[in-house]
Amino acid sequence: MTDADAEAARERVIEGFERSAEIYGLSRSYGRLYGILYFAHEPQSLDELADESGFAKSTVSTAMKELERFHMVHRRSISGEGKKAFFEAERDFWRIVQEFLNREVRREIETMTRALDEAEAAFEDADSDRAAKDLERVRDLQRVYDQSEAFVNLVTRAPTGRLRSAFESFSDFVRR
Repeated sequence: MTDADAEAARERVIEGFERSAEIYGLSRSYGRLYGILYFAHEPQSLDELADESGFAKSTVSTAMKELERFHMVHRRSISGEGKKAFFEAERDFWRIVQEFLNREVRREIETMTRALDEAEAAFEDADSDRAAKDLERVRDLQRVYDQSEAFVNLVTRAPTGRLRSAFESFSDFVRR
């Protein structure tokens, strides 16, 4: 494989990251920057990322903040570089999934659980047929959120190696 072939292969993966970012409602630039970091062999500064991507430094800075929030990149300090921030990609996708579930999905579960608990209390005091039917719907939804919380707890508390093994076993089972 020539250097040009290797560069083309890397670019295909980076373009895949761009399309993936769009699927999740993020800017394609976030996917490109993640892809650049994914293939980087050492942490990159905002200036280096701006040079490599062609994006403005402000775009890179905004993207790094958002990618950090999703635990896809990590900010690093490098001795002798002062306060200059460097970034590297999280390459363990199970870790990214765990952090996303733990932070974003758990927050949604907590928000809905509070709303459902409040609604349940209000519906229990009502005496109409409509309120009784609505109470059943709220309780059905509470069961879904209880199960979701149990799933999130299972996935976020398991070591990533165990998750990989479990998923591989599940994949083998499904393929049979």
